[in-house]
Amino acid sequence: MSQDNKNFMTNNIFSGCIPLKHVFGFCEDYKKILLNCNQQLILNRAFTDLDAIHVVGEGATAAVDKNKKITIELTKVTWKMPIIKVSDKEKLKLLKVLDSRKTLSYAFRTWDLCEYPVLPRNTSHSWTVKSSSLLEKPRFVLFGLQTSRKNNIEYDAGRFDHCQLKNLKVHLNSEVYPYEDFRADFKNNTTSILYKAYTDFQKSYYERDYCEPMLSKNVFQTYVPIVVVDLSHQNDNVKSSTVDLRIYFETNTVIPEKTAAYCLILHDQIITYNPFSGDVRK
Repeated sequence: MSQDNKNFMTNNIFSGCIPLKHVFGFCEDYKKILLNCNQQLILNRAFTDLDAIHVVGEGATAAVDKNKKITIELTKVTWKMPIIKVSDKEKLKLLKVLDSRKTLSYAFRTWDLCEYPVLPRNTSHSWTVKSSSLLEKPRFVLFGLQTSRKNNIEYDAGRFDHCQLKNLKVHLNSEVYPYEDFRADFKNNTTSILYKAYTDFQKSYYERDYCEPMLSKNVFQTYVPIVVVDLSHQNDNVKSSTVDLRIYFETNTVIPEKTAAYCLILHDQIITYNPFSGDVRK
């Protein structure tokens, strides 16, 4: 945390602004008008606030029991959504769509987080993550490990542990990604292929020719050693009723105790919406 953002509270009160595109794939991908649509924001909070708190300084270790009693009280939430006002000519076109009672399709990419709470103490593991329909085909997988960080105020829950990860493969039915091995060796700082996969994610996800990584190679390797696997180059001509996603990974040493695995799946999503009746279906 930089010094400029260190003292962000006054009288134990703070505020923040979170762009919806950082939370919902729909808000990032869909740029068109939603006609006659009623939207609701539903917040589900965890049973404890420990993962949202990071204590620094001398009090981090000296008063652990006291710090565990810290809670975050949400006093106000303001949800801002843009409202589009169109010209009379465009309004007539939209009214014709409404009167036609046609069902409209909306395509975007959504995020699905899966967790493996406690990994067995081995040097390799196979994790059957989930099965999905053909319309929810995975396009990217982000994988990370954390040791003793969940609900533990002594450790920063926003960081990940490499656990001496050596290689990882994603199995989509009979297809395996990526083609080449990562050949990572964190002990000897050999993580170039992992870091390149992280930087290339921007180019592939946003469909551009350049990348502006937020993390340097040293910061990535030390604090956020996540694995990014690009699944976007699939053979869409091969049809299957379901898509089974499985992850197989290897480590150079035995996985530590209390290690959890997290898999963030970025997949296609198509919903249908009827502006006349308001029905929404996946």
